[in-house]
Amino acid sequence: MPLIDLLVTAGEKYASRIAVVHADTEYTYAQLDSASARIAAGLAERGVVPGQAVGVLAARGWWRCAAVLGVWRAGAAVVALDPGLPAQRLARITGAAGVRLALTDGGSPAVGLGPEVTVLAAGELAVATGPDPAPDVTGPVAYVVATSGSTGTPKCVAVPPVVLEDLAAWHLDAWDRPEPPRTVHAASVGFDVGFQELVATWAAGATLVVADDVTRRDPFLLAALLERYDIARAFLPVASLHALAVAVPVTGHRLPALREVVVAGERLVVNEEVRALFAGLDATLVNQYGPSETHVVTEYRLPADPAVWPAHPALGGPVAGAGPTRLREGILGPFEEGEEAELVVTGRCLAAGYLGDERLTEERFRELPYVTGGTRRGYLTGDLVRLENGLLHFVGRIDDQLKVRGYRVEPGEIEAVLSAVPGVRRAAVVGHGVGRTTALHAYVVPAAEDGAHEDGAHRLDTATLRAACAAALPDYMVPARFVVVPELPLTANGKIARRELPGTARTGTARAGTAGADRG
Repeated sequence: MPLIDLLVTAGEKYASRIAVVHADTEYTYAQLDSASARIAAGLAERGVVPGQAVGVLAARGWWRCAAVLGVWRAGAAVVALDPGLPAQRLARITGAAGVRLALTDGGSPAVGLGPEVTVLAAGELAVATGPDPAPDVTGPVAYVVATSGSTGTPKCVAVPPVVLEDLAAWHLDAWDRPEPPRTVHAASVGFDVGFQELVATWAAGATLVVADDVTRRDPFLLAALLERYDIARAFLPVASLHALAVAVPVTGHRLPALREVVVAGERLVVNEEVRALFAGLDATLVNQYGPSETHVVTEYRLPADPAVWPAHPALGGPVAGAGPTRLREGILGPFEEGEEAELVVTGRCLAAGYLGDERLTEERFRELPYVTGGTRRGYLTGDLVRLENGLLHFVGRIDDQLKVRGYRVEPGEIEAVLSAVPGVRRAAVVGHGVGRTTALHAYVVPAAEDGAHEDGAHRLDTATLRAACAAALPDYMVPARFVVVPELPLTANGKIARRELPGTARTGTARAGTAGADRG
């Protein structure tokens, strides 16, 4: 069933049920249906057509929920805009995605969108008088999320509605509990897991409980919310799972309603705290994997006994019709037992490509010959995986991409910002493993030979470099450390020898561990 038909039908079927809980206020499916229909009508009245990109600049909450569904009902694409991003970053995203109209929640200032973007409040649009809501339309793109780009410009991944249709249907089939999966809405804005939270919950006629930014970042507050609202399902980054596993025994919260915890964003590491947490829960831990360009590709449901869980669980098997394949001598085919290769994803889960970047789309999304004949469109993930006992396992990255706090980071985007700082001649950014996290270290070469002003003060101070990054990048992309070096070491081919940078040999350069959905 098309995505809009699926969600509108659910709204009619479950009209009296609670669809969203935000700030202790409950909103029914009937209210969600009415508000989103009015928003769709208002967008159409203002000339929005199917396929057009509409920005949604709002924090998680009731009006963002209604706005997302309203944009979909108008056949337009939701461009996820996080109000917490620097104005420069927002401008780059809206420019790359071609946004000319944006909806806000009324409380998020539209700073950085530019004069060419018309800004409307979703709440005002929903209550405005006007023509009756137009028929719902299915557009070619459901949502657009920005990921880090090596050129300094974000890559805007355009995902068609069929991806969410298949994922919603798959979640409905996979949920084997009698009660609807009351779900916490805690994914950060711009994280594609947030759209999974919406459709998986609403398709089931369940309740979506919104966690504010303070609560979702504080494991003690999050534990209290999970218990208070009888949350049955939570989608969490790996780091949040680890923090929650420490907080729950301290707070004494028991989480009796929790039945499923889905983790993604980076490689899942199971420690003793996680094992102890699930030993006291009637819940399944699920490891999901998928870049932004494919949403969810595989999942692995860990066995009932946490004592036997490995430190690094498998990526698992395919989800919702995704096709994990590999290239051998230029031909696509399934993995053979024990085979290790770059993962190439095929199937209906693929994004349409990158908005405004046909060259990169053609480079990463390729029509390739298949072993049994014909061709299939595949996305080259850059992830090295191995098939063991019928399950895929993450091995590593084949490029320099990094994962920081669950977000994919292209070092080149940070390097582009640093290179634009007066006094910087060249920059390199690497990831250093610190425990279970990755810390970004930036190495900069000053423009002047001695790197100093005439008065002897150093030209490049940490505060200046940090401020330049904070003004243009999200906080997870701001390096934790800045090091001024006279030159960057190079390989024989003239590339930066990142492993030879000062301090790298001691800690090791961390590569992307993408054993979870990519969110950046």
